[in-house]
Amino acid sequence: MRCFTILLLSLSLLSCRDDSGGKVAQVASVFNIRYTAAHGALLFQWDNPKVDDLAYVEISYVDKSGNLHRNLVLGGLSEGWVEGIPDNSPYYFRFLTYDKFGNSSEPVEVMASALESTVNLFYGRVKLGVDFSGINVSWENNFNENFYIELAYTDLNGNNYQEEIVVAANSARTQFVRIGSSLSGSQSIDVYASVVDENGNESDRKVLKFYKKEAVRLNRNNWRIAAYSSQESDGMATNVLDGNLNTHWHSAWRSTKPDYPHWVVLDLGVKSRLEKIGVYQRQSSAMVKGMAVYGNNVSATPGNESVWELCTTFNLSTSDFGEQQFDFADIVTYRYIKVVCTSPSGLADNLCAALAEVYLYGYNVVDE
Repeated sequence: MRCFTILLLSLSLLSCRDDSGGKVAQVASVFNIRYTAAHGALLFQWDNPKVDDLAYVEISYVDKSGNLHRNLVLGGLSEGWVEGIPDNSPYYFRFLTYDKFGNSSEPVEVMASALESTVNLFYGRVKLGVDFSGINVSWENNFNENFYIELAYTDLNGNNYQEEIVVAANSARTQFVRIGSSLSGSQSIDVYASVVDENGNESDRKVLKFYKKEAVRLNRNNWRIAAYSSQESDGMATNVLDGNLNTHWHSAWRSTKPDYPHWVVLDLGVKSRLEKIGVYQRQSSAMVKGMAVYGNNVSATPGNESVWELCTTFNLSTSDFGEQQFDFADIVTYRYIKVVCTSPSGLADNLCAALAEVYLYGYNVVDE
């Protein structure tokens, strides 16, 4: 935004009286007031009175909510911006001239309208969409100012939630916000979204009816093992995709026995929208505790650390031989997934890892 010189003078100055009869000394008013409208702002220009001790000009107006806004412009200047005007409604702007003794002029009022506020213009560029256990908030901010997207909702138990997303000037992106409400079936809640600018102006509210968008177990028919850290002939990495709980991937242990971490890289064949992972321990012996999951859309090369982005970390139960599911921190879209065993269970060989099956859960598969 523009930079302006505004003199912040004390508003507690007492009006001075002259020596003749206690009457308040009168200061001449500004005149010939003009304005130029901008988005959410007005540039006022005027002619100053011929006063040697002119201190400042105060421009004020009252918005629709009854809030008083005041701008003070250094004496001698003959123009000033009024910014942060919340809408394009006409307002009466009052001009008062003050001298250095605190004496003021009679008020002069002009009616003026700004162009549509930037907070309302940006509000039209914000989109909301249901995405698994949360919503995607997308925006395109072509303005040279920051905004705040505020989300508010009440869950089915009456708990109130508020989220704030900081939107930087000249930015465009999508941010996932997880909804802290447990829904099932056809249950839904209303999520309200508004935009606030740095002057405190707030837009109208959008309403999104949020429902639980169930993630489904993705079909693994076209998946393949792209890479692995090690395997045994009777514990091949492909076993985590064969649907048979009685087989498993096992890290090498006969001729060599590498230490943790152990990993497999899955190529899903297409980019997939993912919410969580499901893992089965080796059925005869739980060997893994700590795990991490990474994803990318560039390469299946496991050692190219710069392309892999962390989806989640978690600890497997060593007493649960059913499917253990873990949500990702955010909803992600990836083609390549690296499943990493980071620490042993402590119940078996502390150098080896083994897993029976790996599943991923999502909704739509994007073929790009």
